[in-house]
Amino acid sequence: MLTLLRQEIYKQIHGKFYIGWPIVMLLASLTAGYFLTSGKNHVDHQAFAFNVFNDNMDLVLIAMVVFASTIMIGDFANNTVKYLFSRQFSRLQIFISKLVTTFFMYIYLIVMSYIFTFISKMIFDRSGDMGMKYINQNLFSISWLLLLVIPMVMLVSNIVKNNGVAIALGIVFFFASSIVTAFSMVLMKKWDILKFNPFNFLNVSTQFIDHSAKTVTNLSLTSMEIGTVVYALIFTAIAYVIYNHRNV
Repeated sequence: MLTLLRQEIYKQIHGKFYIGWPIVMLLASLTAGYFLTSGKNHVDHQAFAFNVFNDNMDLVLIAMVVFASTIMIGDFANNTVKYLFSRQFSRLQIFISKLVTTFFMYIYLIVMSYIFTFISKMIFDRSGDMGMKYINQNLFSISWLLLLVIPMVMLVSNIVKNNGVAIALGIVFFFASSIVTAFSMVLMKKWDILKFNPFNFLNVSTQFIDHSAKTVTNLSLTSMEIGTVVYALIFTAIAYVIYNHRNV
């Protein structure tokens, strides 16, 4: 397993993802910092870092959707999958190594978000504190959302063999899911049982920040968190079944 993890991390280090996205995030942080302090309106020093960090988290969300869309099918697209399958590694081990690599990549991007937010704060607005309480709350809310989104995206992208198509499919699914979520809320008003549909649990990040969202989801925050974990496990299991039955 450690060998597989080293191989996956090696591939990411020699790829463009781990360099390209942080560069975009740094530019976004500096741009956000500039516009937050260049306007005529009074700068909210306590909210400055939160706003910059929030912009970074939006990019992290998109970056992880892109990453999750390709990591499972990358070996198929690059024709390196035969090498992996011909060795002593099982498909389950390979699958788990990719999940762990996805987690490591998320941690890496989060660390970059904190660093770039701090840099922007030091350059454009040294007054006030970082407001870590609200920054961390935002981080946890997005993490809950990604816990469900990533398995969903992996499942959907697992049916193709082309990186470009996988990315497009993953992004389309991600943005289309918000439309489906809104539609499901309309149906939930008629049939209460539909509150347990997986798209309703995509509101977990909103409810984590604003507990009053319970009136929309019809579920408590604890129920939302439990449901998110359960569906994440289900979608991950289905994604593995598809991965395990793919032809080389």
